[in-house]
Amino acid sequence: MSDVSFDQKPQKAKAGPPLLACYDSLEGSYAHAWDMLVRGAKQARAPFHTPSVATIVMQDGIAQPDIRTVVLRGCDREAQSLRFNTDTRSHKIQQIADNPQAAMHFYDAQAKLQLRLSVTLSVLDGAAREAAWAATRPMSRECYQVVQSPGAPLAAPSDVAFNAAATHDGEDYFTSVSAQVRSIEWLYLAAKGHRRALFDLQTDTHQWLVP
Repeated sequence: MSDVSFDQKPQKAKAGPPLLACYDSLEGSYAHAWDMLVRGAKQARAPFHTPSVATIVMQDGIAQPDIRTVVLRGCDREAQSLRFNTDTRSHKIQQIADNPQAAMHFYDAQAKLQLRLSVTLSVLDGAAREAAWAATRPMSRECYQVVQSPGAPLAAPSDVAFNAAATHDGEDYFTSVSAQVRSIEWLYLAAKGHRRALFDLQTDTHQWLVP
């Protein structure tokens, strides 16, 4: 019988996900980042389908971050832009008007892959907004049929009131936001060794960083 206690015996390393083919490639990592973003916009179960968006709000003269989760509805690789929908009465609309500079965060827990994006937000109007509305599903439209504004105080949760007719099926309060990507910071947590890189889309420069 071994005289080494159980908790001192070497444990077998748990098998993690396969190493990404782009592990040592800047260009490959950049391409993979966009692949993940495109997939996030198309597939509801994709890890990048629900990113976080942080805007800036001024409180007592001090800039404060305001973060929330959104649903990625569009990704235009050629135009280097993303899109998500929101309520015209939400706080983020005024925040975008005051300061369109924002950040987006994406994370794939299984692949251990994080993207941090610097973006410039703009609220769509005209034909672009109409096209975004036409692409929404009936279930999604219910979110915009609420009579009260998002964040309004309630006496009870059941006091939320929906009125499809009064809101024109929700279209009155629907809009879509475009996020023009300025930079992408890539972080890949691999057992073999982490990889971190910065892709500056404004200067078209790619650079490895210390993880």
